[in-house]
Amino acid sequence: MANTDIIWLASYPRSGNTLLRTILWNCFELHSASIYPDDLGGNRKLEEYVGHLEHGPEGQISFAESDLPLVKTHELNKDNNKTIYVIRDGRAASVSLWQFFDKSISLEAIIEGQHRFGTWSNHVQSWNPLERPNTLLLEYEKLVCDMDEILKSISRFLGRDIINNKLPDRRTVAKADGKWVKAKSNWRAELSGTLLKRFNQINKESLKKMSL
Repeated sequence: MANTDIIWLASYPRSGNTLLRTILWNCFELHSASIYPDDLGGNRKLEEYVGHLEHGPEGQISFAESDLPLVKTHELNKDNNKTIYVIRDGRAASVSLWQFFDKSISLEAIIEGQHRFGTWSNHVQSWNPLERPNTLLLEYEKLVCDMDEILKSISRFLGRDIINNKLPDRRTVAKADGKWVKAKSNWRAELSGTLLKRFNQINKESLKKMSL
């Protein structure tokens, strides 16, 4: 598989990439992989829910002929490949990333981009999903509440028929995992005051552009 063949499933961390992959598998019967080896922590049950393909012993990813080369990434944009970009309110994504890291670094450090993935705004600006060619922009909030429209958009973009319109219950998946997929939470309980002002200051332009 050449890099130019890859269809990216791109997002800032904790923005709904795993949910998108679950939709692709359960509703389109399309497997997906990740640039990150052992991406789902070796949780076989979660891999089954997501339709995850793991790296082979030499680091290769093997897709079946019936699949599309769908590959997850949280990195910044480096090419013009076809892409589905999932965006989530950066405040919610930042809090969720802080919790994913088991609060081993401060929420302030997450907001300031003092980690390998940088700030939420830098990621959005790098991929520029509103203007980037060959890019389908999906909002996380719609992934969880407007399934029919999301499925139609994905179907048109990938040229694949919708096979099913139902997903495994989120609570069931969360019980099988609890790290990549968690119960719903409210970012406002963790992010307020000075930290919230700082987030809004750093990400002002992207929040406005993305109408968040």
